[in-house]
Amino acid sequence: MEVVRRTEPELAGRFAKDPLDEDLLARLNAALAPTALADERDLDETYPTLHVIGVPRSGTTLLYQVAAAGLELGYVNNLTAAFWLAPSYGLRLSRRLGLDRPGAGFASAYGRTDGPGEPHEFGYFWNHHLRYPDLCERPPGHERKIDWDALRRAIVNMAHWQGGPMAFKPMLLVWHLEAMLERMPGTCYVWIRREPRETALSLLGMRRSLFGSLETWASLRPGGPDWLAGEPPWRQVAAQVVALERAIAAAVARMGPAHVLEVRYEELCAAPGDTLERIRALLGSKGHAPARRAVELGPFEPGRSDPLDTELGALVDEALADLGSSR
Repeated sequence: MEVVRRTEPELAGRFAKDPLDEDLLARLNAALAPTALADERDLDETYPTLHVIGVPRSGTTLLYQVAAAGLELGYVNNLTAAFWLAPSYGLRLSRRLGLDRPGAGFASAYGRTDGPGEPHEFGYFWNHHLRYPDLCERPPGHERKIDWDALRRAIVNMAHWQGGPMAFKPMLLVWHLEAMLERMPGTCYVWIRREPRETALSLLGMRRSLFGSLETWASLRPGGPDWLAGEPPWRQVAAQVVALERAIAAAVARMGPAHVLEVRYEELCAAPGDTLERIRALLGSKGHAPARRAVELGPFEPGRSDPLDTELGALVDEALADLGSSR
């Protein structure tokens, strides 16, 4: 099995990863992978799968946390995520240890959560299965390189051990939404949308916090590793938001409302319970509406972009206007 590992710029401060820990987990996964693959079974797609999608910094993490806390479905927590080449093992171990439900804090820092039972975006898993060495969009024809059968088998086996639907927050899947639906008809997408200005400014804040600079690219990069390399940061994040939003919107228009639920960030914050009921209805239309859990949810105070100077905000506004952003 060829393993695809994600490479990324060195993170700053508390976001920095320990290379010794990363090496340990890589060796652990390499050791477990052959046995885990041998244990996977060719199963039917019994349960629907929920994918939380959206532009980075649009509220995807909060939506994922709300779904994991408020519905009886499986999700990937920080412990399970350590087993990206043996996901069913990680899921089973987490359940065995009683870590299959998150707390009620709903805290995160640029998508990162604390505690073994808290939701995790499972990035290494998606980088591996979608054959992405980084977070840059791949050229046309890339989908032919993806082993969709292996990805489907991994998800279906996780749902089997969960005994119900699984939920994920697969950032890279935004470029392959229709292909995933084609391979797994039970796929459901919840698309969260936020005002482009807030999203773009939050991406600038993310750059500064993760890398100590506005110059280093953060998160998904449409168009490949050299896209907009010569543009200033405020134009890069504005174009990033617009391009990703348009890519998702185009795929959603082709797939139709039977497979996609659109949620506004402000709506989620104001009435998370209503959003959960809409998610239940979508999953129910695919054969399994998970029960609600007795958890106190929100309302949440909408997050605001990191405080950046007025001039930078004006530059983001100008860039969004130039790009024809309509929201």
